[in-house]
Amino acid sequence: MTSSSTVIKSCLDILRRLDPAETEKHLENLTKLISNDDISDELYQRVDVPLKVLKDVNADDRKFLACDHNRDGDSHRSPWSNTYFPQLQDGFCPSEQLRQLELHANEVFDIYRELYFGKSTSVSSVYLWDKGANNDDGMAGFSGAFLIQNKVDNGSYWNSIHVVDAGRIGRGGMCQYKLTTTILISVSPSDSELGTESTTRITGSLVRQNDRECKISSQDSSSSIGSQHIVNIGKFIEDVETEMRKEMDSLYIQKTKNVVNMIRKDTMKPTQGQ
Repeated sequence: MTSSSTVIKSCLDILRRLDPAETEKHLENLTKLISNDDISDELYQRVDVPLKVLKDVNADDRKFLACDHNRDGDSHRSPWSNTYFPQLQDGFCPSEQLRQLELHANEVFDIYRELYFGKSTSVSSVYLWDKGANNDDGMAGFSGAFLIQNKVDNGSYWNSIHVVDAGRIGRGGMCQYKLTTTILISVSPSDSELGTESTTRITGSLVRQNDRECKISSQDSSSSIGSQHIVNIGKFIEDVETEMRKEMDSLYIQKTKNVVNMIRKDTMKPTQGQ
């Protein structure tokens, strides 16, 4: 009998050789071939697919992002009303204290999204979940997913998936943060001369893991400690995402452009009589 790790490894190898623009479809087809639900769930957790946008009818149709981090079965939890769509009884929800921090984080991250990605084309969501019981010094630690999708009319998109692990506040008020960032990008430039969409599409992903230790004033109230967490995580995400943007532009996009220029060079057309 084939082990689960072997099955996962084989599926990941297959996905790496297929068109990344069709990852979601390929992933669904692979899970149909796997008879073990636990392996299928693990595969969904290991593979990042483009984020989906849903609407929360309990919060004036406000948009939120659906991913594996807010999924329970076939339903997804909205960060605005804390309810699942489609409706789900007894779905997973964060503790009351962490829920208040989640609401605050969504408000702050929504401002970050508007500043960097624009208001009309982008959507953001933040989901937090407990790691342990709270104590007198504040939260014992938590994890969260900070998500952004920016999509334009021609089908091009940018997806940022930041998964953060905030550790327990240690001696000296220091807190260890671990951040795993995945950027999914798909660009289909239009032909400026013909005014039509190009058949060329650049699609790919970039994953980076980083650690950072930040100061937390544990003498403050739990709400103040939560706000300090948001500030620390926000700066961490901003720094990492900015660096990854530069890396993708200077390394991957420019390298693709150089390869295309090497394959085909534009030359001046001969004039009449030459």
